[in-house]
Amino acid sequence: MPGTILITGGGTGLGAATARLLGALGWMVHVAGRRAEPLDAVVAEIRGGGGRAEAHVLDVRDAEACVAVVADVVATSGRLDALVNNAGVFRRGTASGVSAEDWATTLEVNLTGALHALQAAVAQMRRQAPVDGCRGQVLNVNSGAGLRGYEPGAAYTASKFGLLGLSDALRLEVAPDLVKVTDVVVAAAVESDLSTGGSVRRLPALVVAQAVASVLTMPGAAVLSRVDLTQLPEPPTLP
Repeated sequence: MPGTILITGGGTGLGAATARLLGALGWMVHVAGRRAEPLDAVVAEIRGGGGRAEAHVLDVRDAEACVAVVADVVATSGRLDALVNNAGVFRRGTASGVSAEDWATTLEVNLTGALHALQAAVAQMRRQAPVDGCRGQVLNVNSGAGLRGYEPGAAYTASKFGLLGLSDALRLEVAPDLVKVTDVVVAAAVESDLSTGGSVRRLPALVVAQAVASVLTMPGAAVLSRVDLTQLPEPPTLP
């Protein structure tokens, strides 16, 4: 059954596509991000289609702000059934050449920010009654760069490897609390604000949203610990 979901980085790209899809599927959608304008546009679109949605301005680097947003979600909707940890940045730079500022920003948003959001969400989930044997779900949106090194984005790779380990550790910790944790590894180029350059073929953001929706439909105690989303190669050009 659809419930209440909080999506960080929900104003653009993968987060916005996920919000629109889940809103259409009957979820109460809360989108969070640093800029109000794109968040408000997503909310208006969901409401225009008959769905329910709210916007929250949030920088996930601020742990107290994450706690406050989760409190606002619960005040409005009564509980928090799922968190999609999607907020992220990409700063180009090799391991030997990345600047200290780009390194710090990437780790603070992609890894520490994810930690802040999930800590606030899990604290709430532990307090609420189970529904269909589950108190809540945490979905961390990862990348193929979290499974293998990506030379031009060393900081991004480090943050995503860290997110994979964080997901594994959290999954073991909160399983007795009936909270599910899934690492959604998008190991393909996707249409998003983080992936815009070059001529490589990209998956529509809606495809990732559909993967997230599929995870959320797993019933009862069933847990998809990791989802690896890839794509088929381009068909050969016929003579």
